[in-house]
Amino acid sequence: MYGLNGAEIVFNPCATIDTLSETLWPIEARCAAVANNYFTVAINRVGTETFPNEFTSGDTKPGHTDFGHFFGSSYITGPDGVRTPGLDRIHNGLLIAEVDLNSCRQVRDSWGFRMTQRPELYAESLTEYVKKLQHKH
Repeated sequence: MYGLNGAEIVFNPCATIDTLSETLWPIEARCAAVANNYFTVAINRVGTETFPNEFTSGDTKPGHTDFGHFFGSSYITGPDGVRTPGLDRIHNGLLIAEVDLNSCRQVRDSWGFRMTQRPELYAESLTEYVKKLQHKH
């Protein structure tokens, strides 16, 4: 929806751990950038946060005092799918990049994805889905 509403850059701050989604991390924001013709900034925490009291996560594993390792690896992707190298997995870092927001329009015009989009079909499907959810509650 952000792309349809004219967004040129979308920031996605996360606090996700290695066992949860590290395999998807290098590609998920990249795919969103290409599909929606905007820049994505994928931002993730770094390190391990520990708590004084043990807790369980509801995953049948024994109690623990941390969620796991936040793997960092923040990066920026352009609407053409080109991305910066990721930041470190272990240490905090700062990623500085120059982006040309005009490339959003240039890529959109040259690739022509919008010519074949059918947002009215998405709207119909989303409306039906929401109705089903409302009937369940």
